[in-house]
Amino acid sequence: DDTSWSRGRVAEEVFSIIHSELKGKKYDENKVPQWMNSILEKTMAKIDTLGQDKAFKFAATCMIVQRTGHGLHSANSCFWDKRNDESIVVQFPKKVKAPGDLLAIVTIYAVSLYVADDDEL
Repeated sequence: DDTSWSRGRVAEEVFSIIHSELKGKKYDENKVPQWMNSILEKTMAKIDTLGQDKAFKFAATCMIVQRTGHGLHSANSCFWDKRNDESIVVQFPKKVKAPGDLLAIVTIYAVSLYVADDDEL
């Protein structure tokens, strides 16, 4: 179906990308921009190879922070068609108390190219 995408599959693949890029690495503010670019480039390429681009436009963000014990709060808000547009958030590591000194969060937005009639909304 060209008007849907596999949230679970995309989330798994993105987690794998983040994991391969960051596993075992120590936070280094000089390397963070390179890591983020690599994660985002690989994420968008993976979405393309999964055939997830037929009926959607995609955008992605990546945040990498040093884990210092301080809180981190993040939010996003979108005005869109709730039935067709979606976003997913992938966090590395999956558990907040996992060992390591960095945290990465990738958000992917999928905006459907399908335009619903007003009576369908």
